[in-house]
Amino acid sequence: MENPQVILMIPVLLFSLSLHEFSHALAARWAGDDTATRMGRLTLNPISHIDPVGTVLVPMICLFQSMMGGGGFFFGWAKPVPVNPNRYRKSSWEVLVSGAGPASNFLLAILFTILFKIVYVTGVLSADMFSVNVSEAIVMLMLQFIGLNVLLGLFNLLPIPPLDGSHIFYYYFVRPHSRDHVMFRIFHSLERFGFLLLMLLLFAVPSEVNPFYMLFNGAMRFIFWFISL
Repeated sequence: MENPQVILMIPVLLFSLSLHEFSHALAARWAGDDTATRMGRLTLNPISHIDPVGTVLVPMICLFQSMMGGGGFFFGWAKPVPVNPNRYRKSSWEVLVSGAGPASNFLLAILFTILFKIVYVTGVLSADMFSVNVSEAIVMLMLQFIGLNVLLGLFNLLPIPPLDGSHIFYYYFVRPHSRDHVMFRIFHSLERFGFLLLMLLLFAVPSEVNPFYMLFNGAMRFIFWFISL
């Protein structure tokens, strides 16, 4: 990843993470829980969602790696939105609130894919009204919005605590069982070691055999196939 691309990723990441957390807060409010609203999280202001590690330290490390010639994903996360599931109108809102964040990222990726498709078909950026540098910057911005939001959406759907996918997994595959069931024991272990497992998955497992990387690359190949139609 080239340095200008990574620098452009910073505002893209901040907006995408803010939209993700805002969507959780909005869905929770619709569900009957105003905890996030009262704590000022029903906003697109990135300052309200900044996590010192996920929004500052990790992206800075990724930026430094890129400037030193390294590869890999530009990645990060925001401060989780506080919710109280006991205040939901129905227990099924747990799935909708948890899925709202990844859904917002997928919708943003779809929006910019459609915009990129329009630009690709019409060739509007090749017109004389734009300089080469401006055209390249706009194309790069759209590609960053697509790639990063596909990445965030897929990553957050992994069924590993504390990610959103773990709440959906719990609702359908753990909650229906008694607490002495093997699924509860497995999920409890994942809660204890989930963060470590996620770091190993992202940074220790080679991309050639990493199931998450393969899923992400497959999704991006499909998007580029659609754009090129």
